[in-house]
Amino acid sequence: MKTAFFNRVDPVGNTDMVDQVYADRQQLVAEISDLYPVLVTPDNFEDEVGNLQDLEVVFCTWRMLDLTEEQIDRLPNLKAILYAAGSVKNFAVPYLERGIKVCSAIEANGVPVAELALAQVLLAGAGFWRNSRECVDHDSTFMGNNHRGHGNYDNRVSILGNGTISNHLQALLAHHKLEVVVVPSRESNRTVSLEEAFSTSVAVVNLFPDRDDNVGVFDGKLFGSMLDSATFINVGRGRQVNEPELIQVMKERPDLTALLDVQHPEPPVDGSELYTVPNILLSGHIAGSKGTELRRMADYMVDEYKRLAAGEALKHEVDLETVRSMA
Repeated sequence: MKTAFFNRVDPVGNTDMVDQVYADRQQLVAEISDLYPVLVTPDNFEDEVGNLQDLEVVFCTWRMLDLTEEQIDRLPNLKAILYAAGSVKNFAVPYLERGIKVCSAIEANGVPVAELALAQVLLAGAGFWRNSRECVDHDSTFMGNNHRGHGNYDNRVSILGNGTISNHLQALLAHHKLEVVVVPSRESNRTVSLEEAFSTSVAVVNLFPDRDDNVGVFDGKLFGSMLDSATFINVGRGRQVNEPELIQVMKERPDLTALLDVQHPEPPVDGSELYTVPNILLSGHIAGSKGTELRRMADYMVDEYKRLAAGEALKHEVDLETVRSMA
């Protein structure tokens, strides 16, 4: 099958995400397909499109080209987009409406998110977050004096959201004797309320999708109801948290911990109290594929290509309904 790599090159630093994500897998693509030798970018699309009339499969990743519908129609034999990254929400619809398959490595990208959340949950159960910030001198660090966690046994952990990453995290937590409660983002699908989840869990992990009806749903009342020394973990979206009310509760409840890998805006503006409240810990959106983990996403799409070329059922194809529900 005729294939090509499509992507935008970042003008700041001139970085090419294809090289970062696919790395040596580009050579493998060349070995198993008829790979077009030029990376197609917004700058050269018009020059190259005449040579792409028999193009069947596009490999891409973050910074996929924003092709217009007219440009898509100038690729008459295109059959599939293989996206070695997460959500395809920003570009997939016009392809799907034309019957072009779109496949995503969102499952692969969700693995390190779930792994980070697992680590943070287990450290929360051990009492690490509060313990580490309270160990400031000899007396407070003495074992008999400092905070001990609730323990990672027979306690409740709530996962907010029931998508791909939630499923990964549930599977990882299944190795521990913890009660795992899942709270879907749509209220009509819940068997446990947000109020119960926050007030009964040693750790609460947010994985809600980025929908407008989820904006600001995590408010001061929910945070104020949390168990003593509980931890809120946000690897979902920053705008789902009412940050002023979170900050107020964290100042009033120094026993609690908030771990915010995402914020709104991201990063927070200079002077935000998110930087200074001791029991709010920020990280710079590290949940997701990085380093060698990027290769997992490429491998998912290379394997998907092999299935496509062999006429086998695809494992990572998305449809319009799925795209419209994506974060």
